[in-house]
Amino acid sequence: MLYKINWNFPDIVYGSDPHQKFDIVCRKKDVHAIVYIHGGGYFTGNKSQYPSFLASYSENHLFASVDYRLIQKDNDIQIGDIFSDIHNALLKIIEISKANGINIKDFILIGHSAGGHIGLLYGYKYFYQNKEIKIAACISLAGPTDFTDDIGLSSMTMWGDDIKTRLTFFSWIGTRLIGKSIELTQYNWTKQKNYSEYKKYIEDISPVMYVSKNAVLPPTLLVHGRRDNQVPYSNAIRLNNALDSTSIPHKLITLSGSNGDHMLGGKVLLADTPTLYTDQAWVMEAIEWIAGFLV
Repeated sequence: MLYKINWNFPDIVYGSDPHQKFDIVCRKKDVHAIVYIHGGGYFTGNKSQYPSFLASYSENHLFASVDYRLIQKDNDIQIGDIFSDIHNALLKIIEISKANGINIKDFILIGHSAGGHIGLLYGYKYFYQNKEIKIAACISLAGPTDFTDDIGLSSMTMWGDDIKTRLTFFSWIGTRLIGKSIELTQYNWTKQKNYSEYKKYIEDISPVMYVSKNAVLPPTLLVHGRRDNQVPYSNAIRLNNALDSTSIPHKLITLSGSNGDHMLGGKVLLADTPTLYTDQAWVMEAIEWIAGFLV
Protein backbone atom coordinates (compact mmCIF):
# COMPACT_ATOMS: atom_id res chain seq x y z
CA MET A 1 0.00 0.00 0.00
CA LEU A 2 1.38 3.39 -0.98
CA TYR A 3 1.71 5.92 1.79
CA LYS A 4 0.31 9.20 0.52
CA ILE A 5 0.22 12.10 2.94
CA ASN A 6 -3.03 13.87 3.70
CA TRP A 7 -1.67 17.39 3.24
CA ASN A 8 -3.35 20.08 5.34
CA PHE A 9 -1.85 22.80 3.12
CA PRO A 10 -1.82 21.36 -0.42
CA ASP A 11 -0.69 23.17 -3.58
CA ILE A 12 0.43 26.37 -1.87
CA VAL A 13 1.39 28.90 -4.56
CA TYR A 14 4.61 30.88 -4.11
CA GLY A 15 4.94 32.34 -7.62
CA SER A 16 3.14 32.88 -10.91
CA ASP A 17 4.53 29.82 -12.72
CA PRO A 18 2.43 26.61 -12.54
CA HIS A 19 5.45 24.78 -11.10
CA GLN A 20 5.86 27.20 -8.20
CA LYS A 21 3.85 25.22 -5.67
CA PHE A 22 4.44 23.07 -2.62
CA ASP A 23 2.52 20.85 -0.22
CA ILE A 24 2.77 21.06 3.58
CA VAL A 25 1.62 18.92 6.44
CA CYS A 26 2.09 20.05 10.04
CA ARG A 27 0.16 18.96 13.13
CA LYS A 28 2.29 20.53 15.88
CA LYS A 29 3.09 24.11 16.86
CA ASP A 30 6.84 23.93 17.58
CA VAL A 31 8.59 22.00 14.84
CA HIS A 32 11.59 21.26 12.68
CA ALA A 33 10.83 21.62 8.97
CA ILE A 34 11.87 18.81 6.64
CA VAL A 35 11.72 20.03 3.04
CA TYR A 36 11.99 17.65 0.09
CA ILE A 37 13.31 18.80 -3.31
CA HIS A 38 12.48 16.32 -6.09
CA GLY A 39 14.88 14.99 -8.70
CA GLY A 40 14.49 14.55 -12.43
CA GLY A 41 17.62 15.92 -14.07
CA TYR A 42 16.43 19.54 -13.61
CA PHE A 43 13.95 19.03 -16.47
CA THR A 44 11.33 16.62 -15.10
CA GLY A 45 9.91 15.23 -11.83
CA ASN A 46 7.38 16.55 -9.34
CA LYS A 47 6.65 16.98 -5.63
CA SER A 48 4.45 13.86 -5.44
CA GLN A 49 7.48 11.57 -5.76
CA TYR A 50 8.91 12.13 -2.27
CA PRO A 51 10.52 9.14 -0.49
CA SER A 52 7.81 7.26 1.38
CA PHE A 53 9.84 7.11 4.61
CA LEU A 54 9.65 10.91 4.92
CA ALA A 55 5.93 10.57 5.59
CA SER A 56 6.79 9.45 9.13
CA TYR A 57 7.90 13.00 9.91
CA SER A 58 4.42 14.35 9.19
CA GLU A 59 3.21 13.39 12.67
CA ASN A 60 5.58 15.49 14.78
CA HIS A 61 7.25 17.91 12.38
CA LEU A 62 6.49 20.09 9.41
CA PHE A 63 7.06 18.25 6.16
CA ALA A 64 6.93 19.99 2.80
CA SER A 65 7.53 18.79 -0.75
CA VAL A 66 8.43 21.48 -3.27
CA ASP A 67 7.97 21.89 -7.01
CA TYR A 68 10.18 24.36 -8.87
CA ARG A 69 10.53 25.69 -12.40
CA LEU A 70 12.09 23.13 -14.71
CA ILE A 71 14.65 23.58 -17.45
CA GLN A 72 12.90 23.08 -20.79
CA LYS A 73 13.86 23.72 -24.41
CA ASP A 74 11.07 26.31 -24.72
CA ASN A 75 12.13 28.41 -21.71
CA ASP A 76 15.28 30.08 -20.41
CA ILE A 77 15.29 28.76 -16.83
CA GLN A 78 18.74 28.55 -15.23
CA ILE A 79 20.04 27.26 -11.90
CA GLY A 80 19.70 30.75 -10.41
CA ASP A 81 15.98 30.65 -11.10
CA ILE A 82 15.68 27.28 -9.37
CA PHE A 83 17.58 28.60 -6.33
CA SER A 84 15.25 31.59 -6.29
CA ASP A 85 12.29 29.19 -6.28
CA ILE A 86 13.67 27.18 -3.35
CA HIS A 87 14.42 30.36 -1.41
CA ASN A 88 10.97 31.83 -2.04
CA ALA A 89 9.31 28.52 -1.19
CA LEU A 90 11.12 28.40 2.16
CA LEU A 91 10.09 31.98 2.91
CA LYS A 92 6.49 31.11 2.00
CA ILE A 93 6.63 28.09 4.31
CA ILE A 94 7.71 30.43 7.12
CA GLU A 95 4.89 32.84 6.24
CA ILE A 96 2.24 30.09 6.22
CA SER A 97 3.57 28.72 9.49
CA LYS A 98 3.50 32.07 11.27
CA ALA A 99 -0.05 32.69 10.05
CA ASN A 100 -1.09 29.40 11.65
CA GLY A 101 0.78 29.80 14.93
CA ILE A 102 3.55 27.35 13.98
CA ASN A 103 7.13 28.01 15.08
CA ILE A 104 9.81 26.57 12.79
CA LYS A 105 13.04 25.87 14.68
CA ASP A 106 15.10 25.16 11.56
CA PHE A 107 15.10 23.46 8.16
CA ILE A 108 16.48 20.14 6.97
CA LEU A 109 16.82 20.07 3.19
CA ILE A 110 16.65 16.67 1.50
CA GLY A 111 16.61 15.88 -2.19
CA HIS A 112 17.13 13.08 -4.65
CA SER A 113 19.42 13.35 -7.69
CA ALA A 114 19.10 16.91 -9.08
CA GLY A 115 17.15 17.77 -5.93
CA GLY A 116 20.05 16.56 -3.79
CA HIS A 117 22.40 18.84 -5.72
CA ILE A 118 20.01 21.80 -5.44
CA GLY A 119 19.64 21.32 -1.68
CA LEU A 120 23.38 20.92 -1.12
CA LEU A 121 24.34 23.91 -3.23
CA TYR A 122 21.62 26.10 -1.71
CA GLY A 123 22.73 25.13 1.79
CA TYR A 124 26.43 25.49 1.07
CA LYS A 125 26.32 28.65 -1.03
CA TYR A 126 23.81 30.60 1.03
CA PHE A 127 24.50 29.24 4.51
CA TYR A 128 26.10 32.53 5.61
CA GLN A 129 23.47 34.73 4.01
CA ASN A 130 20.27 33.19 5.32
CA LYS A 131 19.10 35.02 8.43
CA GLU A 132 15.46 33.95 8.44
CA ILE A 133 16.16 30.46 7.12
CA LYS A 134 18.25 28.42 9.53
CA ILE A 135 19.49 25.26 7.81
CA ALA A 136 20.19 22.47 10.29
CA ALA A 137 21.34 19.86 7.76
CA CYS A 138 21.45 18.90 4.08
CA ILE A 139 20.78 15.38 2.81
CA SER A 140 21.63 14.31 -0.73
CA LEU A 141 20.24 11.07 -2.11
CA ALA A 142 22.40 10.29 -5.16
CA GLY A 143 22.91 13.95 -6.01
CA PRO A 144 25.74 15.45 -8.09
CA THR A 145 28.41 17.15 -5.97
CA ASP A 146 31.26 17.83 -8.39
CA PHE A 147 30.86 18.68 -12.08
CA THR A 148 34.64 18.77 -12.49
CA ASP A 149 34.46 14.97 -12.14
CA ASP A 150 34.46 14.90 -15.92
CA ILE A 151 35.41 11.29 -16.66
CA GLY A 152 32.96 10.00 -14.05
CA LEU A 153 30.05 12.02 -15.41
CA SER A 154 30.99 11.38 -19.04
CA SER A 155 30.78 7.63 -18.47
CA MET A 156 27.18 7.72 -17.22
CA THR A 157 25.23 5.58 -19.71
CA MET A 158 21.84 7.05 -18.76
CA TRP A 159 22.69 10.17 -20.77
CA GLY A 160 23.38 8.41 -24.07
CA ASP A 161 24.82 5.26 -25.60
CA ASP A 162 27.90 7.04 -26.92
CA ILE A 163 30.14 9.84 -25.69
CA LYS A 164 29.03 12.29 -28.41
CA THR A 165 25.38 12.01 -27.32
CA ARG A 166 26.33 12.45 -23.67
CA LEU A 167 28.48 15.50 -24.38
CA THR A 168 25.63 17.05 -26.39
CA PHE A 169 23.29 16.59 -23.43
CA PHE A 170 25.82 17.86 -20.87
CA SER A 171 26.51 20.90 -23.08
CA TRP A 172 22.79 21.72 -23.17
CA ILE A 173 22.05 21.19 -19.49
CA GLY A 174 25.44 22.64 -18.51
CA THR A 175 24.71 25.86 -20.39
CA ARG A 176 21.53 26.26 -18.35
CA LEU A 177 23.18 25.34 -15.06
CA ILE A 178 26.14 27.70 -15.35
CA GLY A 179 24.30 30.52 -17.15
CA LYS A 180 26.93 30.65 -19.89
CA SER A 181 27.02 28.94 -23.28
CA ILE A 182 29.23 25.86 -23.00
CA GLU A 183 30.32 23.27 -25.55
CA LEU A 184 31.90 20.14 -24.14
CA THR A 185 33.86 18.40 -26.87
CA GLN A 186 35.84 15.62 -25.21
CA TYR A 187 35.50 12.85 -22.64
CA ASN A 188 37.62 14.64 -20.03
CA TRP A 189 36.31 18.16 -20.54
CA THR A 190 38.52 19.74 -17.89
CA LYS A 191 41.38 19.09 -20.34
CA GLN A 192 39.74 21.04 -23.16
CA LYS A 193 41.89 23.91 -24.43
CA ASN A 194 39.10 26.39 -23.67
CA TYR A 195 38.15 24.89 -20.26
CA SER A 196 39.44 28.05 -18.54
CA GLU A 197 36.43 29.86 -20.03
CA TYR A 198 34.07 27.54 -18.15
CA LYS A 199 36.12 26.61 -15.07
CA LYS A 200 34.77 29.25 -12.67
CA TYR A 201 31.16 28.58 -13.64
CA ILE A 202 31.44 24.79 -13.35
CA GLU A 203 33.11 25.12 -9.95
CA ASP A 204 30.41 27.59 -8.81
CA ILE A 205 27.71 24.90 -9.18
CA SER A 206 29.80 22.14 -7.56
CA PRO A 207 29.06 21.84 -3.80
CA VAL A 208 32.48 20.28 -3.15
CA MET A 209 34.14 23.57 -4.09
CA TYR A 210 32.57 25.30 -1.08
CA VAL A 211 34.32 22.99 1.38
CA SER A 212 37.46 24.20 3.14
CA LYS A 213 39.03 23.66 6.55
CA ASN A 214 37.61 26.99 7.74
CA ALA A 215 34.20 26.68 6.06
CA VAL A 216 31.06 26.82 8.16
CA LEU A 217 28.61 24.57 6.35
CA PRO A 218 25.52 22.59 7.35
CA PRO A 219 25.95 18.99 8.54
CA THR A 220 25.68 16.71 5.52
CA LEU A 221 24.38 13.21 4.86
CA LEU A 222 25.20 11.56 1.53
CA VAL A 223 23.47 8.40 0.32
CA HIS A 224 24.85 6.97 -2.93
CA GLY A 225 24.97 3.67 -4.79
CA ARG A 226 28.12 2.11 -6.25
CA ARG A 227 26.19 1.10 -9.39
CA ASP A 228 24.67 4.53 -10.08
CA ASN A 229 24.55 5.06 -13.87
CA GLN A 230 23.33 8.66 -13.74
CA VAL A 231 25.54 10.33 -11.12
CA PRO A 232 28.94 8.71 -10.49
CA TYR A 233 29.62 7.29 -7.04
CA SER A 234 32.93 9.14 -7.23
CA ASN A 235 30.95 12.38 -6.74
CA ALA A 236 29.89 11.26 -3.26
CA ILE A 237 33.43 10.10 -2.46
CA ARG A 238 34.88 13.48 -3.50
CA LEU A 239 32.55 15.47 -1.26
CA ASN A 240 32.87 13.06 1.65
CA ASN A 241 36.67 13.17 1.43
CA ALA A 242 36.62 16.97 1.34
CA LEU A 243 34.37 17.05 4.43
CA ASP A 244 36.75 14.63 6.19
CA SER A 245 39.28 17.47 6.44
CA THR A 246 36.79 19.67 8.32
CA SER A 247 34.90 19.56 11.60
CA ILE A 248 31.55 19.58 9.78
CA PRO A 249 29.39 16.61 10.86
CA HIS A 250 28.90 14.35 7.86
CA LYS A 251 28.28 10.78 6.81
CA LEU A 252 28.31 8.75 3.61
CA ILE A 253 25.99 5.75 3.32
CA THR A 254 27.07 3.52 0.43
CA LEU A 255 24.66 1.09 -1.21
CA SER A 256 25.86 -1.89 -3.22
CA GLY A 257 24.29 -4.88 -4.90
CA SER A 258 20.80 -4.67 -6.36
CA ASN A 259 19.96 -1.52 -4.39
CA GLY A 260 23.10 0.35 -5.44
CA ASP A 261 21.47 2.02 -8.45
CA HIS A 262 20.52 5.66 -8.92
CA MET A 263 17.12 5.10 -7.32
CA LEU A 264 18.79 3.51 -4.26
CA GLY A 265 16.45 0.56 -4.55
CA GLY A 266 13.41 2.81 -4.75
CA LYS A 267 10.41 2.25 -6.98
CA VAL A 268 7.62 4.55 -8.11
CA LEU A 269 4.84 2.04 -8.70
CA LEU A 270 2.29 4.53 -10.02
CA ALA A 271 2.67 7.97 -11.55
CA ASP A 272 2.81 10.84 -9.07
CA THR A 273 3.15 8.65 -5.99
CA PRO A 274 5.82 8.36 -3.27
CA THR A 275 8.98 6.34 -3.88
CA LEU A 276 9.04 3.04 -1.98
CA TYR A 277 12.31 1.41 -0.92
CA THR A 278 13.02 -2.30 -0.75
CA ASP A 279 16.23 -1.81 1.25
CA GLN A 280 15.15 -0.59 4.67
CA ALA A 281 18.66 -0.91 6.14
CA TRP A 282 19.94 2.34 4.63
CA VAL A 283 16.60 4.03 5.29
CA MET A 284 16.85 3.23 8.99
CA GLU A 285 20.47 4.42 9.03
CA ALA A 286 19.40 7.71 7.43
CA ILE A 287 16.49 8.10 9.84
CA GLU A 288 18.86 7.55 12.76
CA TRP A 289 21.18 10.27 11.43
CA ILE A 290 18.30 12.72 10.91
CA ALA A 291 17.05 12.05 14.46
CA GLY A 292 20.10 13.82 15.85
CA PHE A 293 18.78 17.11 14.44
CA LEU A 294 15.19 16.72 15.64
CA VAL A 295 15.67 17.25 19.38
